[in-house]
Amino acid sequence: PYTTLFRSSSKVEAMQKLRLKNWKFLTNAAMSSSARIVVFWNPSTVTVDLVDCSSQGIHVTLRCLVSHISFHVSFVYGLHTIVARRDLWVSFRRWCPASPWMILGDFNSILSQDDKLNGSAVSAYEITDFHKCQIDLGLCDLPYTGCHYTWSNGSIWDNCRTII
Repeated sequence: PYTTLFRSSSKVEAMQKLRLKNWKFLTNAAMSSSARIVVFWNPSTVTVDLVDCSSQGIHVTLRCLVSHISFHVSFVYGLHTIVARRDLWVSFRRWCPASPWMILGDFNSILSQDDKLNGSAVSAYEITDFHKCQIDLGLCDLPYTGCHYTWSNGSIWDNCRTII
């Protein structure tokens, strides 16, 4: 699956028809003022079943048609304030499946000062909700290779996450 941000559902449909003709997609446009999250997938390789959707996440069950492995995936684009993101942490607790689960995207939150370079110091208030959700659900940050900081506004560098 591939995720991205679109300002309207019509742009999503145009992209799908133009470049991804045989692919399917899901969006959270009905839950938000824009299609904040769009998930495209090739139906010849995976099946994707929508479980739940919100303004900050799309939760699906994904099944590989080659290996027949099935697991849950949550695609996330967290809102930009601590208070607004609290609904995301509540939804994770509600969505939490008993089988394998991968959560990926931009949480707009960090787990520690090490996840940020430059800018003001991170306060406990900024990381508490995300950290508590991670601990409560037994989620772990996946190791990765490559650039540690994956986002920048020109002066502050931040780390995007995939957790399972």
